[in-house]
Amino acid sequence: MKMNWRLLAQRAFLGATGFLLLILCLPIAPPEQPVTTRILSADGEVISLLFRENRELAALAEVPLFLRQAFLAVEDHRFYQHNGFSPVSFGRAVYHNLFVRKGLQGFSTITQQVAKNGYLSAEQTLIRKLKELFLALRLELHYTKDQILELYLNQIYFGHGAFGVKTAALTYFGRPLSALNRREMALLAGIPNGPALYSPYLNREGADQRTKTVLDRMEKVGYISAAEKEEILQEQIRLPGLKKTPRQALYFLDFALEEASNILKLSKEQIQNLGLTIETTLLLPVQKAAEEALKNSLAPLQKDLQPQGALIAADPATGEIKAFVGGTDYYKTPFNRGLHALRQPGSAFKPFVYLAALEAGYTLASTVPCQAVSFPVEGKEYQPRDYGNRPYHGRELTLREALATSCNIVAVTLHQRLGLDPTVNMARRLGITSALAPNLSLALGTSEVTPLELLQAYLPLANGGQTASLHAVKRIYNAEGRLIWERKPRSRQVLDSRIAFLLTSVLQDTLGPGGTASGLRATLQRPAAGKTGTSQENRDAWFVGFTPDLAAVVYIGDDQNKPLPAGGGSLAAPLWANFMKKALTAVPPRDFPVPEGIVTRRICRETGLLAAPDCPGYNEYFLFGHEPTVFCARHRKITLQVCQKTGLLPNPYCRKVEEKTFLWGQHPTATCEVCHAPTTLWELIFGEPFPSFKAKPQTE
Repeated sequence: MKMNWRLLAQRAFLGATGFLLLILCLPIAPPEQPVTTRILSADGEVISLLFRENRELAALAEVPLFLRQAFLAVEDHRFYQHNGFSPVSFGRAVYHNLFVRKGLQGFSTITQQVAKNGYLSAEQTLIRKLKELFLALRLELHYTKDQILELYLNQIYFGHGAFGVKTAALTYFGRPLSALNRREMALLAGIPNGPALYSPYLNREGADQRTKTVLDRMEKVGYISAAEKEEILQEQIRLPGLKKTPRQALYFLDFALEEASNILKLSKEQIQNLGLTIETTLLLPVQKAAEEALKNSLAPLQKDLQPQGALIAADPATGEIKAFVGGTDYYKTPFNRGLHALRQPGSAFKPFVYLAALEAGYTLASTVPCQAVSFPVEGKEYQPRDYGNRPYHGRELTLREALATSCNIVAVTLHQRLGLDPTVNMARRLGITSALAPNLSLALGTSEVTPLELLQAYLPLANGGQTASLHAVKRIYNAEGRLIWERKPRSRQVLDSRIAFLLTSVLQDTLGPGGTASGLRATLQRPAAGKTGTSQENRDAWFVGFTPDLAAVVYIGDDQNKPLPAGGGSLAAPLWANFMKKALTAVPPRDFPVPEGIVTRRICRETGLLAAPDCPGYNEYFLFGHEPTVFCARHRKITLQVCQKTGLLPNPYCRKVEEKTFLWGQHPTATCEVCHAPTTLWELIFGEPFPSFKAKPQTE
């Protein structure tokens, strides 16, 4: 049986044709157009633009008609008449390339350019050109002309990193499309043909010539008249200068992008191409104050960019981060210390011990001895020490005085009395997430934490015992401007508001006379509270503090863990105060509110009992029902009449008595037994025994 090759060929041709027609009829996804994601501050300023291609999408209606006509005139003026392929343009290009040869001329329609740029590589081969034609036909079948033109206007590259007409207008002229004059639009339409040749910032003469070429084409195809062209050429091209792509607050940007990535379940690379608008909590003036404070304070200490530091500030009521600095130079040292520096907080950890003690029933007037003590630990003796020679060493301290002066011995003693776990549980409840070793030295901050989590744990103190998660992202919009995610305000009570107030009142003393950060109160001139921290050998310096409106943590340390020239009180605390003063310039001072259930009593500083009139006293806060009810006996005084002769209580026969004041317990309780009833007339008259006379010894 003979094979009918002609029939087979016909069937094959029909099959291939049918297959191609089937593919032509299948829907085609729009070409990928990476769109710039914008990161905004809390007041709407652009912090940063993130992109693979810097592009903001423009709807066709946003593009002025004149600009659309300018593009059509120079690229494809028969765009609305052909079906994706223009035989006229093709023939003209072939003739030009074969016979004129003054620069090769292309013959791609706008639809073909969309197909080539959106779906294909830039290789110059016949196969690639056939694919381009086929894709152009599919685009024409499934999209309207206006949709294809919109894709094109958003797709093309204009140089200087700008993709699409909307971004190009802002890049070249610093204005939106609607604010461009006709000559500027004509120039914009001419640039994609050769961005390096026609950019007015690189070649003004070439840009002017290209603008005239575009207007000539518009006149030739009938979009404008000769008179209109001359009128347009008289308009001015307004060039404000190229602006750098905004990239501010880079350490904060790291944190915000990580947060957005977790929210959207997308990678950072995906986020930067989706054209999102991410509204953040950052306040640029506060961020600038933080950057300047850290840089200026560390500059005199730095050698080869060490030591480094971090400063994070947040609204204690909402958890919104207002400033975030993780180092002094992101480009030279991008390691974000605010997020990732695990270091010992030193005494900045002590408030958690005292909070646990207050919950267990201690009061700020409870006393603990600040004297040498030893604790057996696994067959050894652990002896906390306080360094230097301080006036309070060797005596009992109230909890207020012990925390304000940062007594190590009292902190460890309290931690040991409580049983270790309450301190760990308190720190966990308030926001510490890093591993905490349940040992005695934990009270002195020997377990490592990050600046971010330490600030998180201090927020409840400034906010009546309530906490809100520290965060950077408020809202996220998609490329079309539709809200796709918004943070809902959430706070929870993690601490009795009264206990939070009691500890805050103590941390206010830290900034005053005798405190570990004495002098800061004078700098700030507003109610504030805080705590210094210094790890062993001055390797880490900290200060965490707050007002009712702003809380901030400062960390300073060498990345190679080398010792610092001083501790938290000398390095971190002044930096914190200078930053807070500038950040709160426009915020009126206000006091920490006193919650219900707090009472005030005058207390003896030495005994912690109610003060007698002569006690060295001060006013102290207490939980209602926890205030002392017994008066101090140590300083109670009593006035008595005593016998002048013996100093004892007089009996009826003591003729000479006087009034004397004694401390309670030191007054006489016995009665004079020397004085007695008179036995002679002399004693009766003079009250004394008759004087005896002795003969004087003779001298030679």
